[in-house]
Amino acid sequence: MVKMESTEEQDRKLVLEFCHLLEKSKQLFNGLRDLPQYGHRQWQAYFGRTFDVYTKLWKFQQQHRLVLDSKYGLKRWQIGEIASKIGQLYYHYYLRTSETNYLNEAYQFYAAIRGRAYYSRAAKEDRPDLMVKKLRYYARFIVVCLLLKKMKLVRELVTELEKQIQEYTNTYEPEDHMEWSLVLEEIKGFIKAEAAVAVLHADSNPIILSHSAPHSQFFCESTGPRNLLVDQHNYND
Repeated sequence: MVKMESTEEQDRKLVLEFCHLLEKSKQLFNGLRDLPQYGHRQWQAYFGRTFDVYTKLWKFQQQHRLVLDSKYGLKRWQIGEIASKIGQLYYHYYLRTSETNYLNEAYQFYAAIRGRAYYSRAAKEDRPDLMVKKLRYYARFIVVCLLLKKMKLVRELVTELEKQIQEYTNTYEPEDHMEWSLVLEEIKGFIKAEAAVAVLHADSNPIILSHSAPHSQFFCESTGPRNLLVDQHNYND
């Protein structure tokens, strides 16, 4: 009996630690909106702290999944939301630095969300806000794929997004359904206009512009974004 109480206490502490990390990660992530868009070196330190917390949160939910499933009621869409936030961090770091390795990391996390179907049961939760999160995830993933010129995948994602928007509209009759329809049309417009940009050199040989950029050294801190791979090729189900 004593041993059982001890186990329950350990589980309770694990849940409390997860809740603490989850809340802290949300606070730091929301704080990114207040950072200046250009200049000011403090953004890098802030990004570093945010990545640190998300690293701990991601590893924590991997290591204690069984306890979190049974005692906290952790759902797959919640795991997907954490992975989506990590993907967003990588994407915004790419926007700050123009380093395509961060864009590739964002792609890895977004692709894993789709591969693991973390949002597959979002419609069954009867929560329109959760469906919006799913739609936003699709839109972000499509943008990343467009930048990486993964056009075959883009077309697949657009088909899936169109289906999700239709389901969202039919189920909830939301006020923002026209906005999502416009987003879809804009994406389709990008696909139609997709073409390599060629610049003629002096010798008339075409130079094809790409999105690649030279890699530079990552964070000096050992817990920088690069370590957020956290065995992403070994995602827990």
